[in-house]
Amino acid sequence: MNNKNERSSNIELMRIIAMFMIIIYHIIIHCVNVQLVNATYIEKLDNGWFSNPEFYPQLRFLALCMPLGLVGNALFIMISGYFLADRQINMLKVSKKMLTQLLFAAIALVLLSATFIYKNADVVDQEHLFSYIRIQYFNKMSWFVGYYFIIIVIAFLFLNKFLAKLDKQKYLGFLLTILALSQLGWSGSLLDSLANGLRTVLIGLFFYGFGGYLHKYNPFEKVRAYVFVLIILITNWLIAISYHNTVVGKIQSYYYNLTTPEAVPGEFVQSIPKFENYSFIVVILGVCLFELFRRIKMPSIKPINYIAQATFMIYLLHDNGFSYSLWLTQDWITLLYNDFYGFVFQLLKWAAGIFVFGLVAYYVYVMLFLILKKCRPLFIKK
Repeated sequence: MNNKNERSSNIELMRIIAMFMIIIYHIIIHCVNVQLVNATYIEKLDNGWFSNPEFYPQLRFLALCMPLGLVGNALFIMISGYFLADRQINMLKVSKKMLTQLLFAAIALVLLSATFIYKNADVVDQEHLFSYIRIQYFNKMSWFVGYYFIIIVIAFLFLNKFLAKLDKQKYLGFLLTILALSQLGWSGSLLDSLANGLRTVLIGLFFYGFGGYLHKYNPFEKVRAYVFVLIILITNWLIAISYHNTVVGKIQSYYYNLTTPEAVPGEFVQSIPKFENYSFIVVILGVCLFELFRRIKMPSIKPINYIAQATFMIYLLHDNGFSYSLWLTQDWITLLYNDFYGFVFQLLKWAAGIFVFGLVAYYVYVMLFLILKKCRPLFIKK
C-alpha cells in the first residue's frame, strides 16, 4: 500500500516470496494433507502409501512447510506497518483498491467456473469433484482479506496516533505486552472466548506495530545477518524434532491399543502439524525473514516492483475451492512416496502456474480500470 515513489525492491521481492510461501502452504494443507488423511481420497486414488505405523522422512518435509503460509501472512502485515505506521492512512484508496479487486476476482472466478463446466459438460462421467464459484463468493473470499483490513482500520482509527506518542522504550513495552497476551495460553483463550478470532487480531496488531518499530528504530542494527539465519535453522530443526516426537507417540499409542483384548487392527492415519497465526514459531520466522530481506541492498528494479503489485490479486484467485479442486486432480501422495524431488517440482510448478495466472489477471484488471476511467464521461454527467 506504500507510495509507488517509495517502493524498495528488496521489500517488493519479499512480497513475491511471501506470496509463493502462501500458495505452497495452501496446496499442502488443502490438497496434499486432504489426500493423506481423508479415507475417501485414499480409497478412490488407492494411495494409502503412508497408512502404516512408521516414520516417513517425506512427511517431515510437509511438517516443515506448514508454517509457510502463516509466515507469509505475517510478512504482508509487517510490510504494511513498516510503511504506514508513521503516516496518515488513506482509507478511501485502500478500500477502493480492495473492493474493486475483490469484485474483479469474484467475476473472473465465476466466468472461469462457467467455462470449465462448458468444456466438461459430461458431469456424470467426471472423475473428480470440482468446486464451482458463485457470485456470492465476493462476500467471503479469502479470510485474510478481512483480517488484514481490520488491522488497517484499527491503525487508521487510533493505533498510528497511539504509536506516534510512544518513545522507544514504551513502544517496545507495548509490543511485548500484546505479544505476551497472544502467546500465553489462558489470556489467549480468554481473548477468543470474548470474540472468536480476537487473538489473531491481536497478533496482527503486533506484526503491524513491529513493522513500524523496525522502520523507526532499527533495533537489530548491530545484530549480524547470520544470527537470523541461524535462528531460522534452529527453529526448523525444532519443528522437525517436534514432528518426530509426535509421530513416535502416535505409533506407540497405536500398538498399545492393540494389546487390549477387544482391539481390532485399523489403518494408521498420519497427520501433519498445524500452526496458528499467533504461534510463536510464526512470530520468530516472520521477524527473522523480514529483517533479512530488509537488509538486502538492491536498486529499484521495475520488473520486481510490477510483479509485486499483483500479489493481492494472486491471493484472491488462488485461495478458493475452485483452485483447490483443480489441485486435487494431482495424486500428490503417490508422487510424494515414489519421487520426492518430483513432488517438490510439481508443487513449485503448480505454485508458479497460479502465480502467473494471477499476475496476468491483475494487469487485465488494471487495463479495464483505466478504460473505465477514460469512459467515465459516458456514464456520469459533469
